[in-house]
Amino acid sequence: MTRRETNPTKAVSGPGGGGFTGKSASRVGISSIISALAGVLILLVTSRTLSIEENADFLAFWAALFFVQGTLGGIQAESTRSTHAVVLGAPAHGGWFSRPILSGALIGVGAAAVILALWPLGRHLFPGNTGLVMTALAVFAVLYSGHAALAGSLQGTDRWGTFANLVTLESLIRFAAIGAAALLAAPLIGVELACIASLAAWLSLIIFSPAARSAAGARSDVGLGGTLRQTGYALLSAASSATLVVGFPILVKMTATPEEYALSAPLLLAVSMTRAPIMIPLQAFQGVAMNLIMQARGSLSAFVKPVGAILLVGLVGAGLAALVGPSLMGIFGPDYRISGWVLAGLTFAASLIALITLTGTAAIALGHHRVYSIGWILGTVVSVLLLLLPVPLDLRCVLSLTVGPLAGIAVHVIALIRLPSGSTAK
Repeated sequence: MTRRETNPTKAVSGPGGGGFTGKSASRVGISSIISALAGVLILLVTSRTLSIEENADFLAFWAALFFVQGTLGGIQAESTRSTHAVVLGAPAHGGWFSRPILSGALIGVGAAAVILALWPLGRHLFPGNTGLVMTALAVFAVLYSGHAALAGSLQGTDRWGTFANLVTLESLIRFAAIGAAALLAAPLIGVELACIASLAAWLSLIIFSPAARSAAGARSDVGLGGTLRQTGYALLSAASSATLVVGFPILVKMTATPEEYALSAPLLLAVSMTRAPIMIPLQAFQGVAMNLIMQARGSLSAFVKPVGAILLVGLVGAGLAALVGPSLMGIFGPDYRISGWVLAGLTFAASLIALITLTGTAAIALGHHRVYSIGWILGTVVSVLLLLLPVPLDLRCVLSLTVGPLAGIAVHVIALIRLPSGSTAK
């Protein structure tokens, strides 16, 4: 029989102290800016050191890596929810695997097994170095599960300064490793494997940071069965969201002709560049949004202003992208020119990706794990179907990244309006 430990406090701030303060917001904001800049610089380095064809292959690997990372972000989402529920006064579960970092490790091993089972797909996506790439992705899955669980526990227990350090350290280590590989004129596989160096970030914090070690020992409000069930919903949804947010180049490679994909690096780079300014900060503050919605006990009043801000940023950004975007893309080289209308469409589409991320965060924060999954899965299915249209590739991408998220947003919003917080219709 499992046991529960009663939490006698009803405080709304965790051991990190004081909840999410202005200082915390500044630190998380700065870390998200550093992460965004590091990502842009990585894409700049690879576009300048690799050929168009090699960079298209690198972007497919980059997408696969961040697809795995994005999918395992479901561990982070559930870890944030479950540990913050304890902070809000829910009983902490006493089972050994109630620690997210341990249950996350089990999930990471399962994810690695799935990756290795997809070896035939790897032969299609990475024909030159299938063995190295697929093995590297499997190892990454196991180790990144620890990063995701730690990040969620840091957010859930209000250790925002340490969380900001984790985000910053991860992005800087990745950039330094890729920069070193480029300076050493490493082959494509060397540049790809350098991306995995970012795993050193959470391992370093566990060794050197008492706050990180304390967060790693945090408990959730459910045992292993509940954790696996609810994380399963989160993983399924995160896989769908990762497909649209970071795995889009893989969808393009699977639906485009080889001739189209060989020349697609400029378009795929434009997708990454138009969404980074809005998605990276949003992902950094996603845990904040979840905590605030949980503290509001189901009220969606705090949800209206962020939605309006995201749509406003999307519209203004689309106008700016149409005007100055083509010239800015020129910094990646003369072969990376993209027309203004495509950049405008991709920029507004990025705001819709951000919006479905926010509505999904609200759904999972209020206990609607099943609705969260359905919205993301529907959005992904619609996006994939639109990539099969017999129209030019740039138009297919704009339609896919616009209409798909709108379908998922509709599911989330309808459910948030109709279903009470924590209802059984999860």
